[in-house]
Amino acid sequence: MWHFANSAFGWHASLHKNPQGGYTVEVLNDLLRIKVFREVQAERALAKARQRLAEARQVLREAENNLSNFRNESLQREKALYSDLCSRLVVLREIEDVRTDIELMKEKAERLAGQVEDARRTLDEVAWQAEQARREHRDAVRMREKFDELVQQEQAELESERSRLEELEMEEAAAGRFAFQRKSDESDSQATAAEGSE
Repeated sequence: MWHFANSAFGWHASLHKNPQGGYTVEVLNDLLRIKVFREVQAERALAKARQRLAEARQVLREAENNLSNFRNESLQREKALYSDLCSRLVVLREIEDVRTDIELMKEKAERLAGQVEDARRTLDEVAWQAEQARREHRDAVRMREKFDELVQQEQAELESERSRLEELEMEEAAAGRFAFQRKSDESDSQATAAEGSE
């Protein structure tokens, strides 16, 4: 009897034992092939998720390095600009140019900080997806192992039943030979008794 149920892996069929007391090995092997296929798919999805996770970490490192390098460079540039202003007589326009340069550097630093935050959010999302892929792979492995065990158990039961039937056949054959021998012995005894009475 088949029972369909929804699981983390999609729709799948579960089996109940047949009236003879076991599953058919062919059905179990078919289901095992499906479980192996799903495990392989989950393994590939996990590998892709891990690759995306490594890439997201790299993007975050680069964004953090870009921000750190720019902050250091802009600090040096700002000091150099003020040092230049303080070293000589300047016109108002030069002071305004320095303020504009510093403001542009602050805006760029904010943009780079925004890129770092975006990269962190992306990393968090990709890390969550990688964890989901890891769980799905773990579940797929467990399901495949369960069906491996079922197939092995059913094959062991079939082998045990084959051995039992072979033993019964051998006992029946031995009993048949014994009965035949006994009947033959009885026939010989009767023939001898008949000869003796003549």
